[in-house]
Amino acid sequence: MNLAVRCSVLVLLAVGVTTVYGQQRDADLDRYSDQARQALAAKKWAEAAEALEHLARLAPDVAEVQANLGLALYFEGRPDQALTAFERARKLNAALPQVNVMIGLCDADLGRYHEAVELLASAFEHPPDEETGRLIGLHLERSYAELKQFDKALTAGEELVRRYPNDPEILYQVSRLHVDRSFALMSDLVRVAPDSAWTHYANAQVQDSLDRFDTAEQEYRNAIQRDPRMLGAHYHLGRVILRASRTTDSVEKARREFEQELEISPGNADAEYELGEIEREKGNLDGAVAHFDRALRTHPEFVEAQVGIAKTLMKLGRPGDALPHLAEAARLDPGNKIPHYLLATAYRSMGDTASAAREIGLYQKLH
Repeated sequence: MNLAVRCSVLVLLAVGVTTVYGQQRDADLDRYSDQARQALAAKKWAEAAEALEHLARLAPDVAEVQANLGLALYFEGRPDQALTAFERARKLNAALPQVNVMIGLCDADLGRYHEAVELLASAFEHPPDEETGRLIGLHLERSYAELKQFDKALTAGEELVRRYPNDPEILYQVSRLHVDRSFALMSDLVRVAPDSAWTHYANAQVQDSLDRFDTAEQEYRNAIQRDPRMLGAHYHLGRVILRASRTTDSVEKARREFEQELEISPGNADAEYELGEIEREKGNLDGAVAHFDRALRTHPEFVEAQVGIAKTLMKLGRPGDALPHLAEAARLDPGNKIPHYLLATAYRSMGDTASAAREIGLYQKLH
């Protein structure tokens, strides 16, 4: 938990230690009040807890002391004892700021997820400040996930990402939530339909991601055998064949898979692009242009297809026709240096040295 969060909660609760006891004449009360105040300010939670425990024994009916004791115990990693202190504080003064929030955080840490959700859900909608809202959201998301209420957990997680888009802990926790949910669903899929097309397809993608090409290829074929018209299966099978090997035979096998994908899904831009690359590498440039063009008609923001058709047009001696494709690729992917290099080459072949120099400059800057 970061110190900014701790500080914000401290500001909310660290009230009353001196105002309650600052005028007390008892030396012990004065001493423990000063020790508690200084330890809380320095975030020395163990020292603060010790001083506040003394104060709580001397003045057990003061809500602020119990709240601050709960705070110190919570950040010292003792949520069970902190919960007891916060509940005492609430009983003494139900209007004390943010005690309910702290009770909800303790509940979440102690696995009392139903109780945590009841207290934290509304607080997350209108948090007292940014850092406390972050802490509430993280505990709320975890509580929903533990209760298997994944839709609510994902909603809370996405709201956290919206509010704190650059927070590494939030990015990690929300990504893990998606992974956990995916694993749970895949486990259900294997349980309810172990030999279905979708189970084989899911396993194929796992094997594909691990570069186990032979196993992935077989699993894609198993999926297709069970559902010959499964969208995407032929395309992914073609891709895994090419990733495993680019011999003449494997390229032809992959081509057949891409063509079968297009028979099932004529608008599949990825399959058109792969066929365009195969034709370009074979030297069938007009055929490659046709495939790239069809890919772009379906998916005009397909950067690789824009670059692919531009390369092919330049090989055909048509650099002027390649320019708009390269300019669009550069616009769609500003961090991509390749379109600028190709633009410089096209401009140079057209005798436009100024534009070529500008593009080389952009290429070198990105490079």
